[in-house]
Amino acid sequence: MTVGVMMAVLAACGSNQGQKESGVQAGRMEPEYGAVQGTDSETAENGETAFSAEPVYEADILRYSEPSGTFSFRKDVEKTQTDYAAYYFESFISEKERRACIAATDRALSCIGTTVPEIEIVVLSPESYDGILISGNRLYTPVQAWDSADYLAKVLLAGYGEWSNYGLAYGYADFLYRKAEVGEVGINHNNRERASDDGSEMPDDREETLNDIEPVSDDRENHSFVPASAPEVYDLTLLCFDERFVSAQDVEAAKNNACLFVEEYLSSHSEEDFQELLSASGTAEGLERVNGVLEEFYEENGVDCTLTKFRYQYGGVTLDYAAACEYARFYIDRDWQDALWEDNPMVSENFLHENYGEVRQFFECNVRQMEQYRELFDLDHYNNETTVIFPDDTSSLRVSYFHRESRKIYLTSVVSLMHEYIHSLMDGHDDPEHLWTYEGFARNYDCLYNDYAYDCWNYSYNNFTEIHGSHETGVFLDAYIEHIGRPIDIKNDHRDFGDFLAYAYEWKDPDLNYSSGASFVAYLVDCYGLQEVIEYIGADKKYNAEWDKSYEELVQEWLEYLGKKYAWYRAE
Repeated sequence: MTVGVMMAVLAACGSNQGQKESGVQAGRMEPEYGAVQGTDSETAENGETAFSAEPVYEADILRYSEPSGTFSFRKDVEKTQTDYAAYYFESFISEKERRACIAATDRALSCIGTTVPEIEIVVLSPESYDGILISGNRLYTPVQAWDSADYLAKVLLAGYGEWSNYGLAYGYADFLYRKAEVGEVGINHNNRERASDDGSEMPDDREETLNDIEPVSDDRENHSFVPASAPEVYDLTLLCFDERFVSAQDVEAAKNNACLFVEEYLSSHSEEDFQELLSASGTAEGLERVNGVLEEFYEENGVDCTLTKFRYQYGGVTLDYAAACEYARFYIDRDWQDALWEDNPMVSENFLHENYGEVRQFFECNVRQMEQYRELFDLDHYNNETTVIFPDDTSSLRVSYFHRESRKIYLTSVVSLMHEYIHSLMDGHDDPEHLWTYEGFARNYDCLYNDYAYDCWNYSYNNFTEIHGSHETGVFLDAYIEHIGRPIDIKNDHRDFGDFLAYAYEWKDPDLNYSSGASFVAYLVDCYGLQEVIEYIGADKKYNAEWDKSYEELVQEWLEYLGKKYAWYRAE
């Protein structure tokens, strides 16, 4: 194929070039690339990728730490730049593979009908990096099939938002590839005509191939709506395209319906409108609007569904995936396993690593509970940068905890999530010098909204002696259960039960442990109200003028309250 024909491919697909910013950045090279027939790693070996100029590389060094903080890398790479993207290749990547990647990517991006966003693609050898990660406008990927909607969807996420809806990106990728294919076939027909006109010779096999091609119209192949087997598959999130989380049939349904949605949306909206929608899907603020548009699409196709409030992202090497809502971001390590899964009927052995319905239920439950706590505490300000890490080696952690400096929660079990989240909300409002102000406060409220803890805690307390082997505590619990005349229901009994333990064990110092602190907090809230107690916690606790009480007086009143409440126990 001649250079003129190769350039005609981009001319047919890349009408946006006139809209791109003019000028060449310092050190930037803009080679012209030709048409590619079936570009992938095999094509690279066959040498079918045609370039009109050799790419020029400059040495560079990339450093990156994955969000979990347990994996980082430093890579020596070689960088080149085209009109459409910056490419970084690890030195082990062959030249043919590089050409295949660049040509396939540029071919699709050239068909974007508006200004192409800034995109960077880092290609690493599978031996050194076998995950997919998108950070900002940069895609980290091992060698893969370049001429596919799956690959281009990842590229588009780097361009339009790393947390954006994967289905929207996939449908747009399919749209761009179809657009590119239409342009290429049309160019092949034009080339055949020019070859006949000027009398130049054409190889027999090439002429036969061209004669076999049917003229292609501008109409894309139409998709028909495919029902999914579960309502959550209509979310079109990243996990809906992963056979570890949904069936192979549902993956195909998600792909098909994503393509159909983009086709229909672009039939009545501009490409720029769609790009804005795709970008909005990656933000907490824009997701509600995007879900509204998707729900209209599903309603037109006879589907009644409620879409998720969560966004998902690739996890790289160490993480299965990441999830985000407006209150926190969650990073799920590949080997994380809930430390209490055997005692928790709501948690399976492979919890959060399979079954998108189970994953979605967990995150939707917790975003609702986080919202309830924020409304309950009604603080003047919140820090929205809370990160929740599900670490791969929970055996090295005795308990879940909140790390104040980094604002990261590390979880050994999901039963502790709400407790640690309360710490993140109260950070800056509590007093680290007094345990009751942070651990006591969190313990008093951590089971108010905590659906993933109730069954586990109820089983533990109602079978305490069998599980923990503590005779003294077992005697206390047996007496309490006998007094209330039924098994403990921690959701409703947590306040009364905590008070009883503090009295039975004679814990007279609110700073002694979590339970004594929780009992003291609950007493203060009963007497003075939640907001007043929050204000008191962050103030000088030697004396409260409004209450006309010293801290010591408040403690003494709390102990007297417990003595009256549980006089029945001493009497027995």
